[in-house]
Amino acid sequence: MNGEMITKVLLAIGQTFVFFAVGTAAVKSKYLDSRDVSRIGNFTMDIIFPFCCFASVFKGMQGADLMAVWLPPVLGFSIMAFNALIGWPLQYFLKNRSESRLKAFRQMATINNYLFLPLIIVESIYGSAGSGCLMLFSVGSTIGFWSIGIWVMSKFELSRETFTKLITTNLVAVVLAILLVILKVPVPRAVVDIADGIGIIGTPMMLVLTGASLMLSGTKLFRGNWDAAWGVICRLVIIPAVTVAALKLLHLPQMIYNVALILALMPTSCASVIIVGKYGGDVDYSGQQLLLSTFLSPLTITGFLYLSTLF
Repeated sequence: MNGEMITKVLLAIGQTFVFFAVGTAAVKSKYLDSRDVSRIGNFTMDIIFPFCCFASVFKGMQGADLMAVWLPPVLGFSIMAFNALIGWPLQYFLKNRSESRLKAFRQMATINNYLFLPLIIVESIYGSAGSGCLMLFSVGSTIGFWSIGIWVMSKFELSRETFTKLITTNLVAVVLAILLVILKVPVPRAVVDIADGIGIIGTPMMLVLTGASLMLSGTKLFRGNWDAAWGVICRLVIIPAVTVAALKLLHLPQMIYNVALILALMPTSCASVIIVGKYGGDVDYSGQQLLLSTFLSPLTITGFLYLSTLF
């Protein structure tokens, strides 16, 4: 861990907070209210993000030898699945165990920031070889985001209602992209470029809407209590520690292990507030966890990476 890399991490986090500030300004200036955030958030998740999912998965797998590159996507998915399993017992240490709070906690524990922030760190340390490996991880992470990330907000039930919630436009887009690659169906470059062009606005839009949601939550974000501290400890310390220990046992190829390690250390996803709100979770708690875990993550990321050089 050198000073230059730490600076890049801080700048990446700073960019995230700039997008949050734009959303905050939109609410303060009365361009957005709670109804607008809900409607535009649903539009972004249901319409814009499917294009992003399709383009990223299709481009990530296109031209790759699927038998030779299966491990990173499987690990990307498995990290989220493993996080969900770890988070399940940890939720019972919350003081407020309302269903909305538990949904927000399980989603926070399961879904990490799996592309924007780790990409900057991976490129800084390992160059293009590392970023290429991360793109393969992101295929599995995307599938996990739109499957396990939704499932954990339904109490891990296997009911018809849960299955219906899982069949989102994003999951359909991911499955379609995978099938097209596996079946070697020719897709015109223009189609992929259009999907990429539409999808690329999804992340900035979601960050702005997240900032608006944080503004609407107001002073509730800054209430210090046990649940706030416990969530941060789980997301930044307990869950990464257990996940890293599991990764150590797998004896992975070095580059794959390096990227998996960084993914395991990431704070909660920037899209969590909007998604939690859509599925009836505690938006105030989710927003609080997003702010705290993102703000404190440079300390835990650098700490874990330093410890990894000792063991």
